[in-house]
Order: sequence, then C-alpha cells, then structure tokens
Amino acid sequence: MAHADASVSYLESEKGFWGWALSTDHKKIGIMYLYTILIFFVLAGGAALLVRLELIAPGATIMGKHAYNVLMTFHGAVMVFLFIVPGIPATLGNFLLPLMIGAKDVAFPRINLLSYYVFVVGALIAIISLLSP
Repeated sequence: MAHADASVSYLESEKGFWGWALSTDHKKIGIMYLYTILIFFVLAGGAALLVRLELIAPGATIMGKHAYNVLMTFHGAVMVFLFIVPGIPATLGNFLLPLMIGAKDVAFPRINLLSYYVFVVGALIAIISLLSP
C-alpha cells in the first residue's frame, strides 16, 4: 500500500471538488465544517437583517406577521443549532485537536467524513422544514 508523502500539505494533496468532497483528512474536513457553518451564519444573519428591517417603522413594512415569525424562528434556530453548537467541536475538534495531541489522523476518518455529510443533510432538512409553510 502506497503512503502519501508527509511533506505534502493538506491544501496541496488533492485539488478540485472531488479531492475535497471525498477526503478523509481531518484538516480538510475541519475546513469543510468551517465553511459550512459560515454559510449558515450568513443565512441566519440575512434573516436577522430582514427582521430588523421589518422593525424600522411601526406597522408591517416589508413582510406580514407570519413571515416575520418564520424568519425570527429561522434566525434563532440556525444560529444556535447550525452555527454555535457545531462551531467549536466540529471545526476546532477536527482541525486542531488531532494536531494538539500529536495524532497523525483521527481514529475513524471515513466515519468523520460521513458525520460531515450527515450534518449537512440534517441541516438542509432543518432549513427546509423551518421555511416551509
């Protein structure tokens, strides 16, 4: 079995979409978590911006009562469950923790990659369920 060269950086190992999407390197998975939770942060921040724009003047300005309640719930749920909660254990736990303890990789790298995809699918299901009427 051929081993990868230890001098190759995780950013230079395999390029392209499939190199990142199928990588079992804990550093790449940590970066994928980071970008994913940043996307959720931007989505929730956009919802917060719309909620604050609704409150710029008395009465209904840009949306109805139902849309306001949906966006307020969406903002809170996405910020808590898709940004704050997975932020530290998923991102820092995947990227920094194995480096800090001196491990070359995590114990089960394929399950680590699977956990990222389960997180993304679960997050998409949660977002769809929050925004559906």
